[in-house]
Amino acid sequence: MSDLLGVGLMEAVTRAVIGPGLMGHGIALVMAKVAGDVWLCGESDAVLAVAMTRIDQSLQQLSRYDLVQDTDAIAARIRPTTDLAQAVESACFVVEAVPEDLALKQMLFADIERLAPADAILATNSSGLPIAQSAARVENKARVVGSHFFLPAQIIPLVEVSRGTETSDETMQWTYDHWRACGKEPIRIEKDLPGYVANRMQGALVREATHLLAEGVANAEDIDKAVRVGFGLRYLVSGPLEQRDLGGLDLHVALAGELWPHLDASAGPFPMVKEMVARGELGLKAGKGFYDWSGLDEDEVRVEKYEALLKLMASLRL
Repeated sequence: MSDLLGVGLMEAVTRAVIGPGLMGHGIALVMAKVAGDVWLCGESDAVLAVAMTRIDQSLQQLSRYDLVQDTDAIAARIRPTTDLAQAVESACFVVEAVPEDLALKQMLFADIERLAPADAILATNSSGLPIAQSAARVENKARVVGSHFFLPAQIIPLVEVSRGTETSDETMQWTYDHWRACGKEPIRIEKDLPGYVANRMQGALVREATHLLAEGVANAEDIDKAVRVGFGLRYLVSGPLEQRDLGGLDLHVALAGELWPHLDASAGPFPMVKEMVARGELGLKAGKGFYDWSGLDEDEVRVEKYEALLKLMASLRL
């Protein structure tokens, strides 16, 4: 991997994103903020056309809030293709952003390793699958790394750069530095475990929130409000561990001893939610979930939420 590691991050390098969906098109946009072609590979021209439209819309949104410059140059760097070989044959960095299907990811990584340069870094955007499983069919596992984004990838600053059991230090550092150069806020995760860091913490919160809803403690709107206008605001200033320091670890020990035994510890999704899924109540895309979305356009709702995030990002200037 020495050839790649000698490349300056602001020099023009070719990279690729495999999977142009809700996550993949945003990752391609982020990559295109620095010099070099970014191949965006999808299964059909129609899928890619949707992705390019979303990229254009996202660039317009980001530009309105002065969160991105040179939108024409960014758009020009993104090159859509349905040919995997064309996408990766000269790429120094390849990110897969396909659905969470282990067999699909394993097959894709094997194909990418065969088609991409021998020193290319191969990254997975998986939100939960261990890197070791996704890379099981890759021969040189030292160059496989996690690069986990959060929706919408072009707005949320965080990227989890995660180490597999055989990921090299050089692979970790190059990936971390690359995302920093692209304007992201990466964190390093030194152990390969399901859910990494952010989704594990988010999962614990969602489990308790769903438990409170199932028990009839409060309705969905009020449970969400407790986060949005309550302790969630503090997280913009101090994370959960720093907040414990600010309050005092003696208080933390006392509160944890009293509260934690009463927190939910279910090993899987609640029967209530499984029943909702069985009825087709899948959330926004189906018109009903925890909330009633009937009569609302899915894309319009997402645009509205993204606009709110953009306003927040513009005010914070992280």
